[in-house]
Amino acid sequence: MSRTRLHVQLPRRSADGFMQFMPDGRSLVIALGPDVHIVDSVSGAVVRECRGAHEDSIHYVAVAPDGQQMATASWDKTARLWDMATLDCKAVLHGHERRVFCVVYSPDSCVVATGTVDSIVRLWRAADGTPLCILRSPNLEWVCSVCFTTSGNRLLAGGYDGDRAVGVWQWTLPDLRQAERAGGSPVTLVDRSRSTLQLWPDDLDYPDHLDDTFYENTIHFSPDGRQLSATIQEVHVLHVESGASDAECSLEKKVMIPDRKYWSCHFTPDSRHVACVKTNTIDIRDASSGALLLPLKSKCYKNAIAFSPDGRQLASSDWSGTFLFQALCAWTPANHRL
Repeated sequence: MSRTRLHVQLPRRSADGFMQFMPDGRSLVIALGPDVHIVDSVSGAVVRECRGAHEDSIHYVAVAPDGQQMATASWDKTARLWDMATLDCKAVLHGHERRVFCVVYSPDSCVVATGTVDSIVRLWRAADGTPLCILRSPNLEWVCSVCFTTSGNRLLAGGYDGDRAVGVWQWTLPDLRQAERAGGSPVTLVDRSRSTLQLWPDDLDYPDHLDDTFYENTIHFSPDGRQLSATIQEVHVLHVESGASDAECSLEKKVMIPDRKYWSCHFTPDSRHVACVKTNTIDIRDASSGALLLPLKSKCYKNAIAFSPDGRQLASSDWSGTFLFQALCAWTPANHRL
């Protein structure tokens, strides 16, 4: 196994951080507190940065598939759209009433979806931030992750219901071009398909009161939208079935990893493996069996982990005082092609 490391140190004003590689893999977007930095993934040099991009910490970053734009989701209850070439803010997306947890682009880079703990998913036109659609569900309370299907005509939300069961909610989207032409208020849709599972371990009492920070890192979709990871004390990898109609959406248990020290679980770009994050270790595991393939001695804080598009580089960050310790590790396991 060959391995190289690159250390990048940036000033850190918050314990919250998130990273996302650009589609070409040559640079990395790093969000630290309210700031955004674009870092060269080979040299570690800061290419561009925007201090005070939000009024509060940035929780999530999404880069458009075409690489022309990115979106940031923040605890200041907004999401923002940015031009990648200049880091100029193109639009501020107002409407959510609580912290915005997640953001994602449609496959054609034309639509942005945001989700938060106000139980609502909102769709926006990426070109200028025009609100297009509001997605609701009567029993969806925390939206932790959102994902477009590969065709772009459906949206899935991963989160928790009123009983704190993990679930997937599905909406079939209208022709958003028609919604755009209609003008006025965005279209409102109520889900017609959902599936939930109660994953809290039987030997532990569920806390009576949980704040937003408990839910923020616990659920992630795989890039292909066919799997969901849920870190509820133990790590669960779940199979997501999005059927041919609104009535067909299911969530099934696939594998459980009985280690209660993991912060979160993230999929590799090909959706075949997961990176399970502990305080001092990132474990690369098979997503189908849970088998441990590669333990990496690399400190990581919660959500601060990202894979390059080809799956050959892993970026992780460590909370250490007021500074970010950023390690880029390139590895090629001898017996596993990640």
